[in-house]
Amino acid sequence: MTESQRDEVANVASAVSRCLSDLEPVFEQIDWAEDEIARAQQRHTRHRNTVYHSFALLMPTHERMRQEFVYRSHCRELLDRVAAGLSPVYGTAAEVALTVMEASQKAPLNTAAFGLYVRMWIQAGFPHVESVTGSHEHYEAIAKSRIDDLEAETRTRLSVADRVLRAIDCPGRHHGQPADDCQYARPSLAA
Repeated sequence: MTESQRDEVANVASAVSRCLSDLEPVFEQIDWAEDEIARAQQRHTRHRNTVYHSFALLMPTHERMRQEFVYRSHCRELLDRVAAGLSPVYGTAAEVALTVMEASQKAPLNTAAFGLYVRMWIQAGFPHVESVTGSHEHYEAIAKSRIDDLEAETRTRLSVADRVLRAIDCPGRHHGQPADDCQYARPSLAA
């Protein structure tokens, strides 16, 4: 092998290494999504096949969804909505919390906005932080109806129009295993 060929191989190996390194967080999020799908299938056994086919809904919508607890919360809410027959279009508690957090870095939050942040933090199941969650009851007592209105408006504004469950074309196998009970399986392929 010539010096030039060795350099070429080294350059290709370096590019592949960088690419794999860049993709590592993506693969990690895929693992988290798959785990949340499995958990949702256990919570919603009657709708486990619909939940299984909901992976495409779980796209991260914010840079902070690289944090596991944030992304898992987002996935969990969307999967629970799918199982309940509710629209996945509207913003999740995680998306609302992240949006309010960003707003707080640009201007001070008013009472209703901070109350919304606290409510979404709790609904998202984020870790307990006394400085955030400890004041929840007080904000709800002071501004519940304003928080309700702000939540509805924010979830609507954060809607992702194409976050819908599309027509499902199941080959009759889930993770390589026969899915005989999947209502979406094409009969000719299920066997």
